[in-house]
Amino acid sequence: MGGVSGFVGPAGFQVSVRRDGTCARSRGGLGRLSAAVAGTGEVDNPYKITVLKGDGRGPEMAEIAVSVVEALQDYTDLHFKIDWAEFGEDSLKENGSLVPEETVEKCKQADSVLKSYQGTAKDAPVDENAHLVLRSKLDVYAQLLPTRVYPPLSSMSVFKEDKVNGVDLLLVREVSGGVLRKRETGVLPVEDVDEADSLMRYEKQQVERFANLVLDLAQRRSGRVLNVDRADQLKVSRFWRSNMHSVMENTLKDRADITVEDMFVDDFCRALVINPKKFDVVCTSNLFGDVIAELLASLHGPARINPTSWICDSGLSIHGPADLYNASAYVESADQDYSRGPISIIRAVSMMLRYGLDEPAAADLLQKALMKTFDDCVTERIASYIPEEDLNGREIVSAGTFRDYLVSNIQYMKQFEMVCDPVECGE
Repeated sequence: MGGVSGFVGPAGFQVSVRRDGTCARSRGGLGRLSAAVAGTGEVDNPYKITVLKGDGRGPEMAEIAVSVVEALQDYTDLHFKIDWAEFGEDSLKENGSLVPEETVEKCKQADSVLKSYQGTAKDAPVDENAHLVLRSKLDVYAQLLPTRVYPPLSSMSVFKEDKVNGVDLLLVREVSGGVLRKRETGVLPVEDVDEADSLMRYEKQQVERFANLVLDLAQRRSGRVLNVDRADQLKVSRFWRSNMHSVMENTLKDRADITVEDMFVDDFCRALVINPKKFDVVCTSNLFGDVIAELLASLHGPARINPTSWICDSGLSIHGPADLYNASAYVESADQDYSRGPISIIRAVSMMLRYGLDEPAAADLLQKALMKTFDDCVTERIASYIPEEDLNGREIVSAGTFRDYLVSNIQYMKQFEMVCDPVECGE
């Protein structure tokens, strides 16, 4: 290879663009999140990516996401091997199982998993859900939910633009314990009973494992951590806070670059609405995280374009749209839904690169191309996340056209050797 010209990358990473136009590798070096990764991304040892096809338009959206990965492969010196797997309603019809054992094994053998849009399988038993089955078989314990309001889309928010422009925070939700640790199955008789209860329970090892993950993520971002709980009212929240602080204080001795604060969940929700830009890494337990996630989604307005990552105990990570039951999975629906587009799964590719494969430079390049694509689509034409009644005669950009814009912008960056400013990029 020829010589390199250096650029300052995010969080101190060195991003180098070779004179032949390809992007040199840049690794995060933290390791815990990518513990399951056996591939190196080299041509003789490519990253193995298992792609779960999903329902409805899920396979189509997955194809678009894979084409973006292939475009990045042309720009960087990363190499990928794609392995497709059955998942969801189509799998139930063809294989008799929402998540066949073959799919589970393919996931376990992968360096990372990309999961497409999922619907509700009409023929599945009432208590079965493809996502919950996958979570159980792969021992998922945490969910990462980034919230980023892109300037070209800020006018779609129900909040004033100056409130949401610049919002860039990461919600980290523990999902192996708490009230929602296991779905309450079967018919729940509540009409003829005098009382009911649900158990909120956490074990020490669950909280400690989660605290270590949060610290790993904080190092990749600003270092500002906010723990959200209800320690003033709930015994389990006091247990949660005590163990979170115990791990963090022991790990952060003599470290001034990471700070940890606490807020009660009701106070946090109010503060989030007043000034969402003040937060960075927000960590919380299962039930509170489920509620906060919906509040964060509202910052975009009705657009459902957020990605998510699910972290397994083995270190494997699963990436896909944040909405489990996405409108793209329902091809029979006539509604013009904001979710009918590839944006969330393309952003999930960025999360896969950053958190699943520890390739932050490649993730930043994709983010830069995505931001330019938003500018192109909003100023020239309107992407498919705009509902028909709001088009005002403007042309819809199809999912495939949005992908073509994005790939073109990746090539544009290759031509002009463009890299991300660390303030602009991230997910």
